[in-house]
Amino acid sequence: MPRILPKIFLMACMTLLASSALTAQSIEVKDAKVTGPGFVIALPPGLTVEVGANSESAHGFYLALPPQAADVAASPGLTRTYRYIAFDAKWDAGDMPSLEAAVASITNNVLGSIPSYIVHSGDIVIDGNFPARLGTVPARRLVLKFKNAEHKPAIRQIIVAYNARKDASAIVYFLVLNTTEQNFQEDLGVFGKILAGFKVTEQ
Repeated sequence: MPRILPKIFLMACMTLLASSALTAQSIEVKDAKVTGPGFVIALPPGLTVEVGANSESAHGFYLALPPQAADVAASPGLTRTYRYIAFDAKWDAGDMPSLEAAVASITNNVLGSIPSYIVHSGDIVIDGNFPARLGTVPARRLVLKFKNAEHKPAIRQIIVAYNARKDASAIVYFLVLNTTEQNFQEDLGVFGKILAGFKVTEQ
């Protein structure tokens, strides 16, 4: 027990410090760019994002994708769907010491990685796990398939990137596209533009 307690205490301190550091480095949206801890993202023209809108964008941003004409025709008055893009940054506080560990935090608890209000049932399939990059940062691209709360076939694509910095704690980035199979190709175009606009900074 004497050996375990100091380790638990140290992990708790690291988590608190990491959280405080991220809070101190606030997200700024200016001149069609989102700037945050260790990154800057150039936004495609005409997009408006919400900063820290929910748990998926606590240290990043959230972009609600507008309803398509067919969606509005089927549901008059519809202003928002389960289609969105979210970006978040998290410090490694000892729980994500590598890219593989960050990916495992999702694949080992797939249902828990998706907000409960989005999923119709717990039947979620990992349809892909591929090498990727976020700017110059090594990453993995996860593809999840499930039925959303509207009982529609849905796709969730997640870019998990691990910025292992030399003189500071690593930062893990999560870029998420949540959409339907029907709208995937169109929404993937917006997602790709945000992905292309990502750059690492020295913060």
